[in-house]
Amino acid sequence: MTEVIDKIKIRKVFRDVQKHLAIAQLIRRFSTNKNDIRKTALKQADLSNCQNVLELGCAFGAFTEALKDKLHPEAKITGIDIIPEYKPFFLEACRRAGYSGYFSSSGIDKIRKLPAGSFDLVICSYALYFFADMIPEIARVLKKDGLFITITHSQAGMREIVVIVKNILQQNNSLNEKQSLPIEIIFEQFSAENGEKLLHPFFGRILAIDFKNTLVFQPQEIDNFLDYFQFKKSFFLTGTDSHNKNIINQLMRELQDSAMKNNLVTICKDDKIFICFHPQISEET
Repeated sequence: MTEVIDKIKIRKVFRDVQKHLAIAQLIRRFSTNKNDIRKTALKQADLSNCQNVLELGCAFGAFTEALKDKLHPEAKITGIDIIPEYKPFFLEACRRAGYSGYFSSSGIDKIRKLPAGSFDLVICSYALYFFADMIPEIARVLKKDGLFITITHSQAGMREIVVIVKNILQQNNSLNEKQSLPIEIIFEQFSAENGEKLLHPFFGRILAIDFKNTLVFQPQEIDNFLDYFQFKKSFFLTGTDSHNKNIINQLMRELQDSAMKNNLVTICKDDKIFICFHPQISEET
């Protein structure tokens, strides 16, 4: 996987857990689709017999918390991430969900060491694009009747910001026309568009569900939009020469001017749910 999304850079974006929580709340606030995508995903299957659960890229446990009243009463949930600061938040999410929890910050490679057929359920939201090469391992650690539920972005996600950022970077000779932004490369690893194709060799049946959504910011809410971009900006700028403060300031002015000019900011936030049944063990795993 490309250097622009290495672990150090991912940690840099998500290590401020409180900021990450605030941005998650901001997304819910400004979404046109008010349904909880995680709860929508979990409605698609009977999980009442699931006792051993694994959440990959768990962060503060939003997906785990949505499992409340869905699992076997004695269920245990293991959360894996690369950021140790998430531990108390994830364990608190387990407590609120009503299950015992365990957290590991050793990273996704940990699943290579887990026994085959260990879990009834594996869940992963907005993280699989960082480790899509681990899909065979995910299938391996699932029981024969186990489920994998994952949520990911569309490649059209945040396209409005991508266009503005690319224009500015090209004007400043920090990006050529053939280059992609880090956010585009990330989404290409596992997305609404290619997710089913990547999952298909390792699961006998896949249920795919579109989750259409748009973030809408009114003129008086432009500061919230800029907060959203500030949190995400490393995924737009990392890997270019654009750490120059003048370019970043120009980007912020352009985004703000565009918002004021159009009297509204709309950002595509289309996502997709994949419910994967009948894990198949690859001979190469």
